[in-house]
Amino acid sequence: MKKTFWIVLILLFLLVNEYLSKFLLAIFVGRLELLDAYERTFQYPSIDSYLFSASFRAIPFLALSIFAAKSKASSSRAGRIMIWGLAFFIASFVFYGYWGMQHSLFTDEHTSSTSALAIIWIPIWALLISVIGCVFLFGTSKIFRLFQKQT
Repeated sequence: MKKTFWIVLILLFLLVNEYLSKFLLAIFVGRLELLDAYERTFQYPSIDSYLFSASFRAIPFLALSIFAAKSKASSSRAGRIMIWGLAFFIASFVFYGYWGMQHSLFTDEHTSSTSALAIIWIPIWALLISVIGCVFLFGTSKIFRLFQKQT
C-alpha cells in the first residue's frame, strides 16, 4: 500500500473518536454554538480516558493495517479498493456507534448506565463485521472468477 493509505488510516484512527461525535452531536442535535459545544465536549476529558478508548479503537485499525501489509490483496486494484473501503467502513462504523452511544445526552431520552461499554464493543463489532465482509467479498470474487472461466 502507498504512504497515503497509512497516513489516512492513522488520521482516521486519531480523529474518529467519542469526542468528535460528542462535539458534532452538541452542534447538530443539541443546537449549541461552537464554543458551548466545545466546552460541553471537553468538560471532563483526560489523556487517560482518550488512551483507554483508543486502545480498543485501535483493534480494527491494527487488524486492517496488518491485513493490508501482509495480504496479496493490496497488489491488485480490486484489493486496494476493498482495503480502502474497509478503512472507511471501520471509521464510519466506529463514529456511528459513538454517535448512538452519546445521542441521548442531547435529547430527552434516558441514558443507560451501561452505554459506556460501547467504547469497548463498538470497535470489536467493527472488526467482526469487517472480517465477515472480507470473507464474503473474497468468496464472491472466487465464485465470479470460477463462472467467468467456464464461459
